[in-house]
Amino acid sequence: MTTLTADAYTTSSDGTRIAYDLTGPTPGLAPAVVVVDGVLAHRLPVTHAVATELGQEVTTLRYDRRGRGASGDTAPYSVDREVDDIAALLDVTGPAALVGISTGGFLALRAAADLGPGVTAVLCWEPTYDVASGEAPADPRMIAGVEACVAAGDPGSAVELFLDVVGMPCGLVPRMRASASWADLEAIAPTIAYDGRVLAAVALGRRALMCRWDQIVQPALVADGTASAATVRTAADSLAAVLPAARRTTLPGHGADVPPAAMADAVAGLLRRAGVP
Repeated sequence: MTTLTADAYTTSSDGTRIAYDLTGPTPGLAPAVVVVDGVLAHRLPVTHAVATELGQEVTTLRYDRRGRGASGDTAPYSVDREVDDIAALLDVTGPAALVGISTGGFLALRAAADLGPGVTAVLCWEPTYDVASGEAPADPRMIAGVEACVAAGDPGSAVELFLDVVGMPCGLVPRMRASASWADLEAIAPTIAYDGRVLAAVALGRRALMCRWDQIVQPALVADGTASAATVRTAADSLAAVLPAARRTTLPGHGADVPPAAMADAVAGLLRRAGVP
């Protein structure tokens, strides 16, 4: 058994190098979980804490989505390429459950539909889109506006634009710009549009998820927190209602404030439902 904290790499089908770390047993010796981050996030401290809670009972793989952290990127972007990245990671772990955070939950569901039994279960934590609303999944500024800022060489404005999309008070932005994490946010600003396209693909395109809910037959858990926003609660309810094998739960706290032990318990329960020993 092993715990790997240094970067390891796998290669996606288009040649992009994807960085990851492993916590827990050597792949193949225990159930596996792959964490799929949301917008402007990669390998968050809270997911490392959850992996530590899962300990030697579960192999947990956390990775940098393309264009983030130590992973590479290859143009042009497509959601299919991100699914290919997950497929390459499943070559490392073997069949695994996906834990998708925020917009990453919809990417995890897309992978579950595309990759079939390679994905054993899906946990969607704080989904951001009400699939029953009839509204556009992604604010156009999250794609076209962000891409225009990046093309103009102004990633900081791309981040500010996204913060406005999600409703951050403008008075907090200067404080964020002065923080040590701002440079990292600017470095991955182009990937904001990637998450916008993941959301758009829920309802738009030839392979829209809304036309494929019945293909996601894996056990699913849709979770929010006791302190999650009302919009997140509504989104979680709507998503659980359309997935064939979904259960709905609410954990204490929200976002990065959820106790790692509570999230680890939810993941372990999902693995049991999936029949993973």
